[in-house]
Amino acid sequence: MKKLTKVLASITLSASLLFTTVSGASAATYTVKSNDTLSGIARQYGTTYTEIMKLNGLTSTKIKVGQKLQVNGSTAASSSTQLVNIAKNYLGVPYVFGGTSTSGFDCSGFVYYVFKNAGKSVSRTSAAGYYYMAKKVTTPKVGDLVFFSNTYKAGISHVGIYIGNGKMINASGKSVNIASIQSGYWKSHLTSYGRI
Repeated sequence: MKKLTKVLASITLSASLLFTTVSGASAATYTVKSNDTLSGIARQYGTTYTEIMKLNGLTSTKIKVGQKLQVNGSTAASSSTQLVNIAKNYLGVPYVFGGTSTSGFDCSGFVYYVFKNAGKSVSRTSAAGYYYMAKKVTTPKVGDLVFFSNTYKAGISHVGIYIGNGKMINASGKSVNIASIQSGYWKSHLTSYGRI
């Protein structure tokens, strides 16, 4: 009986170690989107393209839209960092009023596109729409929305994504750009921060 108890205890311990190891080494799945590259995906997840190639048994850097890739969950960046990394991929894309694609964005179209590509479920709306949708916060975190009023019309009229250190990424002027919200034009129109 003692021998059977020891064997059962050994099996239980081995099984618990196996399941702990498996759950601790969890991997996330990423679905390839149009214009994605392995390098870009790797940046979003804080890893390298060669690591993604190894994880997926790839022999080439060619990927296809809709392809599912495993990315190492233990090195994955936080969702807010991923959101900002996705946003930065579109620096320099032209500003187009009403735009919601890489051909051109307006401020709310940019927020919609970035959030959608980061896997967050949001609807396409205006800066004011996001303002009313968001939970207001007094101290912004990376990935929060930054709202401005009276920029080109009365009321909430512009939105950007907070990237930390008093800066935001947004579609304004001629293109998607990074701007300080702590001085100048944006500081004088800053209204609030919101979290979706």
